Amino acid sequence: MIVDVHYHHIPMLPEEMAPQLAEDLLRMTRILGREGDRRDLANRLLACQDPTGEKLLERMETAGIDFQIICGIDNATSPLLTVELVQLQNRLVGEVAQKNPAKILGLAGVDPRRPQALDMLKQCFEEFGLKGLKYHCDYGFDPAGPESYKLLAYVEEQKGILLSHTGPLHPPARPKYADPMLLADIGVDFPSLRVIAAHMGQCNWRPFASLATMQPQLYGDLAMWSPYALGRFELFCRELRDLIDYAGLEKVLFATDDPIASCVVDTRQWIEVLRSLPDRAPPGVRFSPSEVDAILGGNAARMLGLDRSS
Repeated sequence: MIVDVHYHHIPMLPEEMAPQLAEDLLRMTRILGREGDRRDLANRLLACQDPTGEKLLERMETAGIDFQIICGIDNATSPLLTVELVQLQNRLVGEVAQKNPAKILGLAGVDPRRPQALDMLKQCFEEFGLKGLKYHCDYGFDPAGPESYKLLAYVEEQKGILLSHTGPLHPPARPKYADPMLLADIGVDFPSLRVIAAHMGQCNWRPFASLATMQPQLYGDLAMWSPYALGRFELFCRELRDLIDYAGLEKVLFATDDPIASCVVDTRQWIEVLRSLPDRAPPGVRFSPSEVDAILGGNAARMLGLDRSS
């Protein structure tokens, strides 16, 4: 079973936002040893718009993904993202998830700095059928700040999930708010809330690993690790092995960051690299088939309570 815990469903994308999102795709192309064109990548991102979820389902079928967590995003400081547009996005994410409950779970994008954030989140759960919350803290807020706690209390009460970005991104992102250690208080004050540290801090994964060993409900995903797997394989293998040994195998979840990442990384190749680890890992680094199966879906299925017999 393959479970992708991090997919950005993009019902619509303001054209002005595409060039900024393309910056990280340029970074990925450099890791892969390729040349990237910002305008071309921005156009690829605009082509990812998918209001009905048809492209999402096609991607899942093509890549062999059995279950997907999809999310919206919100940034209260962006004049492009009005409350009305954010809630339209969240409603469309919810519609896709509700039409495909055996395959898809949806998370709301709500910035806790909005005065009406809690009401927005409640509407997402009660009317749109969403089951959790996505944070992009790098937009400038503390995931464990007082505004956030109101939302987290509700998500925990609803037995939902928090997927919170960790790790640096290009300016104007503010990476100090995306330090994995900022999730520490959440594990103390909301002990039953399942939290996924998106990207595990990327190359700054050790703070995540040290925290995950102590907090049973904290997990991390491999979104944004795919360029290293395809472009710098030995480095990827060494880092992944150390991460597993420090954090524990059960804390590591497969993720794609599609359809953004798939603008430059073939999802099928990303999965195949993971499947090949027992045979291809460099000297001194070993992975077992059971470890790969756990990462690709077993760990997430257990965390989400999915039927793994399918």
